Amino acid sequence: MGWLAKLIENTGSIFSINIEPTDNTEMIENLDARVRDATSLSKIAKNESIKQMREAEVKEASDIIGRMINNNEVVSYLTIYICVSAQEEKELNAKCEEVKREVQKLKLKIRPVTNFLLTSGFKAVAPFFTIQEDLTEYFKRNILTSSFTGGFLFNTNTFIDNRGFYFAINQNGGIIIFNIWKKDYDRTNSNMVVVGSSGSGKSLSVKHLIYNELPNSKILIIDSEDEYTYLGKNLKGKIINCGGTQTEHILNPLQIRVNKDDEDDLNAIALHFQFLHTFFEILFPSLTDIEFSLLDLVLEDLYTKFGITQSVDISKLKNTDFPKLEDLYYLLEDKNEIDYKEEYVKLLSLLRPIAIGQASTIWNGYTDITIDTRLTIFNTKNMQEFQTQYKRAQYYNIMSYAWEILSKNRDERDILIADECHILVDPNIPQTLEYLRNISKRARKFNASIIVITQSIEDFLNEKIKLYGQSLLANSTYKLFFKMDGQDLRDVVKTFGLTRKRGKSNI
Repeated sequence: MGWLAKLIENTGSIFSINIEPTDNTEMIENLDARVRDATSLSKIAKNESIKQMREAEVKEASDIIGRMINNNEVVSYLTIYICVSAQEEKELNAKCEEVKREVQKLKLKIRPVTNFLLTSGFKAVAPFFTIQEDLTEYFKRNILTSSFTGGFLFNTNTFIDNRGFYFAINQNGGIIIFNIWKKDYDRTNSNMVVVGSSGSGKSLSVKHLIYNELPNSKILIIDSEDEYTYLGKNLKGKIINCGGTQTEHILNPLQIRVNKDDEDDLNAIALHFQFLHTFFEILFPSLTDIEFSLLDLVLEDLYTKFGITQSVDISKLKNTDFPKLEDLYYLLEDKNEIDYKEEYVKLLSLLRPIAIGQASTIWNGYTDITIDTRLTIFNTKNMQEFQTQYKRAQYYNIMSYAWEILSKNRDERDILIADECHILVDPNIPQTLEYLRNISKRARKFNASIIVITQSIEDFLNEKIKLYGQSLLANSTYKLFFKMDGQDLRDVVKTFGLTRKRGKSNI
């Protein structure tokens, strides 16, 4: 396979191939004569080397005769022309020598075209290819057609999946046809991690994947840099701006998501309380265990006040049936008036900005988001001016909502793309990365794919969260690495055990 591919890669040579079927009867007669001649020469040979060469010639011809008679195979005349070009004579000579060496390594014979045949040689390799009979008489050699068709002369190592799409080329110029949904013994899920410095092509490669997957998959993107808006508009997707301005959408963190956890066997309310604990932990890292306990009690009273208990079918509730952050704030205020506590005062001061204050446009309201297109982009670009905790909390909030969408229908292919995922990671709040790790592990059960894009894996390898970070990276079947240097490159080499050795195509 690919036995002439190296010449294309190294010398840029132009090849022309002429294969001409022959009359089997005539060919067998010629081979019979060749066997007789070689047998006679072998008997009278004085040197052992010459004797073995003639015996090998007899064996080769006999094998061809056997395959032609027993397998009804066809023998053809094969002629391969190689045209070497260069800007300077020195370069041309060097390329010609390399062509000779490579062909000789394959134990093939190569003959240069003499001056009086140069015109015919040029015509043979020209784009308008014409058969040059004067050349074929000199250079044609017989070959079994099956041998020619079974060994692709210029084929390089490739990576080809059934029902895939053109994704890239490998280091040798071979194409990569990629199907992210293919499963086999070492491709156990459809998750992907994409790592590379800013401007290295991460988002472009993922956009290429989006474009090809869109007809058959539902795709959700968390976009913190307004990287995908243009693509979304041109592919008739929905852009959901979640940046906290008056005109943008709200994803109510107090609305319970319908999400049955198969592993922990917890109902929707219990799962949502776990989500809220992490959500508020991201927002308010200074809260103590006592203060979290009080907040949990207030939340329980809040949901009870709205008639939401363990016996209620959450899937039957409308968005407007759930409490908002201002409801939580006013309930907490009422409790503090009845039973003053310093912990209540602290909780009120922390909640006020997001419930009734300057940041209330981010979360205080009913969820007004509908997923009704194949491509949905959650744009948080306008949150760049907010404090880091708010950005991280919104990222986590959207991710939780997206997972609810992905886990609803096991028969539908769904992809969640988390771009600039380092925004989510906080060494002091390992639960966020643990959550991302967990949904990446469960995605396979729901026929879903989690694609994590980040500029550096250093954020995932902090000692406080390394357990979840390494697990997330290792659990992704596909790893795409783009331009990086310094510590980022060293981290990738160490984490994934990369070497300088060039091997066969991998993604």
